[in-house]
Amino acid sequence: MKCPFCGTEMLQGYLNCGLALWSTRKHKLSLLPDGREPYAFRLKRPIVSPNHVPSSFCPHCKRMIIDCAEYDSNL
Repeated sequence: MKCPFCGTEMLQGYLNCGLALWSTRKHKLSLLPDGREPYAFRLKRPIVSPNHVPSSFCPHCKRMIIDCAEYDSNL
């Protein structure tokens, strides 16, 4: 896959993480979204169980692309 930002061939790999949440605001105490906000990416497993999220990484411009289609979202 070519990077949509710079055209460099992207590396295929995994984002290895515990609990993850992409949100429109910062979460200071919890990674659990509340009913007042939209979120677009949430992994349900607890932090003690690692997640391996397939992703593409550009070695040139240092950007990552994650396909979030299979993950929980309220958008």
